[in-house]
Amino acid sequence: MNGKGYSDSMTIGLISVVCIAFVLSVYFFASMFVFTGPDIVDELPNNDPTIENKDPVVDPEIEAKIQALKKEIETYDKILSSNYMLLVNKSNPIPEDFNQTSLMDTESNPAVKLEAVTAIKIQEFIDAARQAGYTCKVISGYKTYADQEALYNQMFQSEINAGYTAEEAESRVGLTVAKPGYSEFETGYTVCIAETSSMTKDEMINSDLYKFISENIYKYGFILRYPEGKKDITGYEFDPFCYRYVGDVGVADGILSMSHAQYIYEKSISFEEYIDYVKAKRSYAVQNLNVSTAE
Repeated sequence: MNGKGYSDSMTIGLISVVCIAFVLSVYFFASMFVFTGPDIVDELPNNDPTIENKDPVVDPEIEAKIQALKKEIETYDKILSSNYMLLVNKSNPIPEDFNQTSLMDTESNPAVKLEAVTAIKIQEFIDAARQAGYTCKVISGYKTYADQEALYNQMFQSEINAGYTAEEAESRVGLTVAKPGYSEFETGYTVCIAETSSMTKDEMINSDLYKFISENIYKYGFILRYPEGKKDITGYEFDPFCYRYVGDVGVADGILSMSHAQYIYEKSISFEEYIDYVKAKRSYAVQNLNVSTAE
């Protein structure tokens, strides 16, 4: 009995040791997996067929539309950021960072300067007018802030001397002359042309020259800056002498079907209305892009 009991005890002891060793081994390997498992798993290829690895399929037509809209918006931004499309009026002063450094004498009147391209293009028009039998020259162009200030003060004082109050004088002068910092002439892109510097407004309107200008100057990139019947929009009375260069080339990539000057001429609109038109087209393109990207 004693021998058998001793043998049984030894057997149980060995079994216990083996069990404990097995448990410890399992615990050891399990611990290694827990602490190193994620790195190992991350390196393994994903063979699970239930997980989609491919990028979502994009409709080619929608993608093409998105790219076209982005390009359209880019074109509008380029138009609106061009100095030739800089809008200056009573509500839009000359930008503080604007500095016209590209100036040159005009050929028909060396005493007057314009932005270089504007000077070249207006001379091309004057030459064309001469070939058609009309006399025409530059009578006014670029003005510095100080030049514009002196002109405004001179006109203002003239109204005061005529018996108007300061408020009345400011209102009257404001119909034809801009305050310094708010004048188109400070850009270098605006020019006045006529047969002579003494030509009156009525003489200009009733002349064959004005008819020729009205029908042809847009071909050289110029627009009538202050058209008749647009005072509520431009802030100034109709001025048959004053023209603004906006560029004579067609719009890039066919976003618009004609040049800026031609569109303004054919639609009989003001520069302000045209800028609003371009901004509206840009806004519409942005809305379409937002819709397309959400599809």
